[in-house]
Amino acid sequence: MNKTFRGRLSLVSIGLVIVCGSVAARAALPYSLGQAGNYAVLGLGGISSAHGQIEVYQSATIVNGNVGAGPYADWTHGIDATINGRVDYDTTDSAPIVTGTITGGLHQIPMAGPVVDARNASTSYAGLAATIITGGIADNAIIIGNGGLNVIRITNAMTLKTTLTLQGTASDSFVFQLTSSDAVSAKTLTLSGLAMTLTGGLTPGNVLWDLNGLGGQVVISSGSVVQGIFLAPDRGVQVDNASITGAVLGGGGYQDSHSNLISVHSSSTINFVTIPEPGVASLLGLGFLFFHRRKLVG
Repeated sequence: MNKTFRGRLSLVSIGLVIVCGSVAARAALPYSLGQAGNYAVLGLGGISSAHGQIEVYQSATIVNGNVGAGPYADWTHGIDATINGRVDYDTTDSAPIVTGTITGGLHQIPMAGPVVDARNASTSYAGLAATIITGGIADNAIIIGNGGLNVIRITNAMTLKTTLTLQGTASDSFVFQLTSSDAVSAKTLTLSGLAMTLTGGLTPGNVLWDLNGLGGQVVISSGSVVQGIFLAPDRGVQVDNASITGAVLGGGGYQDSHSNLISVHSSSTINFVTIPEPGVASLLGLGFLFFHRRKLVG
């Protein structure tokens, strides 16, 4: 029998139904992605002495949205995929070799703005007070929203291989904070063959996975079908034969070769979704959450 938990968790076991505590309702994530929110795929690049890497390739790979490469980013594979959008690359970058289709064309423009916005957003999301703290989420878990902002802090590296269901209304938003102190060669988040479902009116643009700072990589593979914005500015991100409704922003950890690559390939599909901008109600609700948490913890 599934058990229901409320409040702070240390570990989530197989088959559990997790119910987040109540909070003031809001209809969008609390922080804007700024210019980074214009991209389905954004590689943050590097610095002049240590370049980042980006690749979008294989003829069956499809990106329905824009692709961006930040300053000092190298294209490590020609684009033979289909990009139904534009490709923007920084003035410090070389143009990619294109044998596939880019409906919006290639554009060499300054890209420091989207990179700064992605980093700032990740830091902001990392600072949110958690509504649930857990060592990990097990396969086949169902997480029920609280009608507003749900912040789930995951303190260990996590692998999901079967199903994950997020249940919430159009007023729910989910933020997953992955905080494990992994080496950059490790994998902090692995979604392998995962079927992720959103129910009750919850939308992919209101789900965000945040991996802030240097650490382990993100791997989404093996036919996974997942939703949300994957925000990992200093992490390696690999999308390998997977489908994402949302966006992937990362690959800017130029200090190490494990963390400087964002790669989308092998029949992957990324369907960009418009990310709702936070409004007054969202910001008021966030203030309520902070005040309420302070009252609870003293």
